[in-house]
Amino acid sequence: MQSAVRETQGRSRLGENLPHIAERTGKALHWILGVALLVVVGINVINATGRYLFGFSMTGTDELMVYTIIWVVMAGAILSLANRDHISVNLLPSYAKGRWRHLLYIIHDIAGVLACAYATYASYGFVTKIGRLGTTSMGLGIPMTIPHAALLVGFTGLTITAAIMLARDLNAFARNDPHEEPGA
Repeated sequence: MQSAVRETQGRSRLGENLPHIAERTGKALHWILGVALLVVVGINVINATGRYLFGFSMTGTDELMVYTIIWVVMAGAILSLANRDHISVNLLPSYAKGRWRHLLYIIHDIAGVLACAYATYASYGFVTKIGRLGTTSMGLGIPMTIPHAALLVGFTGLTITAAIMLARDLNAFARNDPHEEPGA
């Protein structure tokens, strides 16, 4: 009996800590993405300095920078969607209150799930075709499935995030919860 009570208490603590864990994970990912961007800038400065001052250029740096930026953008898009920090037309939700605001967010979430699920499907098809062809990048010689997988991973993450937000907004709509901004 005591172990069942402890197990239930452990689960309730995890449920309470889940928003804090997600927030800490999001902050850590923001930090990692920021460092990745700084590394890209550093590589660019070193490559440009070498090219124009010393007459040498590192092979594959342009590809490395582009592929890193693509991965950073897709990971950042997932974070932006989760925090509702993305570019959106928020005129109606800013004036809506209560259930109407939740309803607008539900419509937005459904559109996000559908669009991102389709993009995930299309990205999967493209990555599998590229994988069958066995193409590699010209400078680094890496399989082209790696940079193209950024879109597949990104849109999959966006689909999952939008689905989680849809479930959250449907629950808030059903319970008529007051609206709270993420991180508030």
